[in-house]
Amino acid sequence: MDKEAKIVAFDPNEPALNTHLFGLPFDADECDIHVFPAPWEVTVSYGAGTAEGPAEIEVASAQVDLFDEQFPNGWQRGIWMHPIDEAWAETSANLREKASQYLTAYEQDDVSDLELRLLDEINDKCGHFHRWVEKNVSQLLAKDRRVILLGGDHSTSLGSLRAHKAKYGSFGILQIDAHADLRNAYEGFSYSHASIMYNALNEGLTDKLCIVGLRDYCHAEATMIEKDQRITVHTDRAMNQQLFAGSNWAAVSATIVADLPQHVYLSVDIDGLDPSLCPGTGTPVPGGLSMAQFLHLIDAVLASGRKIIGADLVEVVPGENQWDANVGARVLYALSHRLS
Repeated sequence: MDKEAKIVAFDPNEPALNTHLFGLPFDADECDIHVFPAPWEVTVSYGAGTAEGPAEIEVASAQVDLFDEQFPNGWQRGIWMHPIDEAWAETSANLREKASQYLTAYEQDDVSDLELRLLDEINDKCGHFHRWVEKNVSQLLAKDRRVILLGGDHSTSLGSLRAHKAKYGSFGILQIDAHADLRNAYEGFSYSHASIMYNALNEGLTDKLCIVGLRDYCHAEATMIEKDQRITVHTDRAMNQQLFAGSNWAAVSATIVADLPQHVYLSVDIDGLDPSLCPGTGTPVPGGLSMAQFLHLIDAVLASGRKIIGADLVEVVPGENQWDANVGARVLYALSHRLS
């Protein structure tokens, strides 16, 4: 049965009757949207659990109804989630234990040669992981698929950004995040989750970085934001001041969109949203975007004629119940409709 026949035969009103992402009936080669899971959290510095995010989001996706008010037939594009690589997941878990040993010594200012060797091993293995992600995402882009990387912590975005740079050349990053992630080798980790955008800029992967929802960052990051002309920031405080002064979210969104180039890569750290939507995430911060604000903003990007060429969703921690994964699945479904 070909894809068109499957679309006719499939009843989107039924509950998910298979184990595919969102219960869709398509095979991998029939899907325009490919979700690439990256179960990696070696360098997390506070709460852990992001490595389990992709698997739990896949399970929670069965609870998402397929009708989207704006994209009623969006499911027909097909959304395929690749299998989780258990070898890399195991490597992440093993390295996380070594990272914890190193961090204990680091926090006590008692780093010995043993811990330094651990740090070198971690940085080396992280480099291999990012090259693996880059290779796999590049192969999907070469087939003209649209890719959403599903983390894992925010460091996992690096390989995807490299692949999109090779494919598209020039694009800007719209980063939804409570944090700037502009620290240089945070805690000694070259590929820290807190360094993803520093690394992206340092490697020249983007022409423009626009951070939305920022509300927790350090002095060094503030200095970098001030000096690097590629970076534009819309802090949580600044956006709320505009709203309190009588503006509206449509106007705020228009200001944000005006900072973006024609091609946009959307990097969504779930902690950029209000923490009531993601209480389990590793570093929650009060404030943030509502789901409605988030969706309006990315719709404003599309309405402007710009294209969202790729995306990632990171830092979803399942927590003690399915709430975070449920929200993550719904964000993922919304993203899948908006890739150009």
